[in-house]
Amino acid sequence: MPGHSTLQEQPAPVQQTARLLTYVLCYDDLLKPDTTTFALDSVDRRVAIGRCDSGPPRLDTPAQLVICDRWMSRQHAIIDWAAGHYVVRDAGSRNGTWVNGREIGADSEHILNNGDLVEVGHSLLCYRVVPRQAAAALAAERKATPFGPTPTFSPDMAMLLSDLRRVARSTESVLILAETGAGKEIAAAAIHQLSGRSGEYRAVDCGAIPDNLFESTFFGHRRGAFTGANEPRIGEITQADGGTLFLDEIANMSTAAQAKLLRVIETGTLTPLGAAEPRSVDVRWVAATNRELFSDSRFRHDLLRRIAGYVARIPALRQRREDLGVLTAHLLRQAGAGRADMTAPAGRALFLSDLPGNIRQLRAALRSAVLLSGGSSIDVMHLGEFDRSPLDQGNDRADIEPTAAPPPAPPRAGKSDKPSADDVAAALSETGGNVVRAAELLHAHPRQVYRWIKRFSLSLDSFRS
Repeated sequence: MPGHSTLQEQPAPVQQTARLLTYVLCYDDLLKPDTTTFALDSVDRRVAIGRCDSGPPRLDTPAQLVICDRWMSRQHAIIDWAAGHYVVRDAGSRNGTWVNGREIGADSEHILNNGDLVEVGHSLLCYRVVPRQAAAALAAERKATPFGPTPTFSPDMAMLLSDLRRVARSTESVLILAETGAGKEIAAAAIHQLSGRSGEYRAVDCGAIPDNLFESTFFGHRRGAFTGANEPRIGEITQADGGTLFLDEIANMSTAAQAKLLRVIETGTLTPLGAAEPRSVDVRWVAATNRELFSDSRFRHDLLRRIAGYVARIPALRQRREDLGVLTAHLLRQAGAGRADMTAPAGRALFLSDLPGNIRQLRAALRSAVLLSGGSSIDVMHLGEFDRSPLDQGNDRADIEPTAAPPPAPPRAGKSDKPSADDVAAALSETGGNVVRAAELLHAHPRQVYRWIKRFSLSLDSFRS
């Protein structure tokens, strides 16, 4: 909570938990995240955060986290142990210290909660409180080959990947549960790669196959097996013999198709359409869905027991924001970006948003923003659906206690009034050119504020300087 803490002094952090601070990214160079995790419990319960002139983020002795960020002050913020919690205070910085999209007052402090995002200058940090074993898994994961195209800095993801590395070498079936766009297919392909199986990796979208084509697609058919079968077809299961078959969105499979698949998994044999004899297959089954199958009465429980040898629940992107830096850099390189930077309001709008579409939504937003910005800094108006204040979004972490909003400034224009050029200029002046905050003062959408800026020929740079 903001304001001075009134809690009674408590002992130092208990040893069953670890407190981590991850440098995620800098808005000024999104292609160079330099993501690094620091263990706060390894320092003397006090860390000063300040600017350095060169090099990656590092924890110097005495405990000082230094970051090469021209928007930071030499002494920018302090993270200190007080009353049984870590708290963050601004150290009189020029550009202020922000937590979860809200600025900390000059004479107040914020008690850090698990998952809090701290912004100093144009740099984004993530604070986590995790079990010791999760911190150990993260340290081990940092030394291992990345499980997919990017490494992870999320303790939760590291715990999952530690299990998947062990499971991958077995013959156990795997059920991946995750929201849309969270990386189910990437995880499935990585499981196959780590399995050491010599056969092919095949992926099938179960929701895209109608019932009348199920057997032909999965089992294959002989020539002349049915009208129109002019050529033989090798089924997906046979093509994955000795390898891995990934059943994406298996929850969309019909009840009839589920029964046919169950028989193949149970017996290890299949009969192509038109064939007289069954054939044996050795397939590693990996399935995925964005639905909660264990409470879905429409899905056969006997099939569920077969495919759920190990259940991997991939956390949503909003639950692993430590990975935003490496993911953003990877997606921008995929999009062919040679350079990319972002204003602080755009960074808050994008990286603090819920991102319900997860990595897929982040990819779409970044690609669109790179095109719309035309080589200039990505701003709020380039983010499309992210063109809104992150302060208006709910917090999906029940263990986070949001900071109180500062007292609202007197409105300069009613909701139905059109502001004058002086009204818009005054709002931009008060917020230092922050369009999102200026929009709040003017009771308008940020996109509308950009229209007024253009209409009144105002220069954002003059307010930001």
